[in-house]
Amino acid sequence: MCFCSSGKTGLALLAVVAIAGAATIGGYLASGSVSADKLETPEIGTKLPDFTMTDVNGESHTLSDYQGKIVVLNFSSQHCPFSRRVDPELTEIAEEYAEEDVVILSIDANDATTPDDIRAYAEEHELSVPILNDEGHAYADKLGATRTPEVYIVDTEGTLVYHGAFDDSKRPDSEKGETNYIRKTVDALLAGEAVEPTETKAFGCNIQR
Repeated sequence: MCFCSSGKTGLALLAVVAIAGAATIGGYLASGSVSADKLETPEIGTKLPDFTMTDVNGESHTLSDYQGKIVVLNFSSQHCPFSRRVDPELTEIAEEYAEEDVVILSIDANDATTPDDIRAYAEEHELSVPILNDEGHAYADKLGATRTPEVYIVDTEGTLVYHGAFDDSKRPDSEKGETNYIRKTVDALLAGEAVEPTETKAFGCNIQR
């Protein structure tokens, strides 16, 4: 087919083709996040929906079982450099609060990652934080989670008190951010103080749906 027509007719035809092509390419590139645009995130101060998911060791975890504890949920992906950057620090945080009533869980909701992939990654990097397999990204959809890393923290009553970024760094390398929002939130809860901020913008890779 030739798009070499002269004059206004040819230019109009080329414009239509260009727009159609851009729409096709744009739709392809955004295919992992189209449905995510329609997701709704629970509001701060509301209860998170319950879940039951299995970690890489076959152990089952249910949110309601942790009633009375502070629970940190971090959506992660071994394929995302921003997520991989925070994994070692997440393990450090878990160790820091090991003597407190604080539960830290990582959740992999990416379609392309299998339980065997998750297990191999956790073993290779000696990650002690349980990584749960969110099959079919069902729980990510319930929470409106779209990024890795993306953090949700609930208090001892199961109420959402923080949602957003892991820290204030937007770098995919090993440099830590100046403010770690998990530590900041957990410290406030343990001290009986108000959480501030309650929301930040998660920064990282799209959860691949």
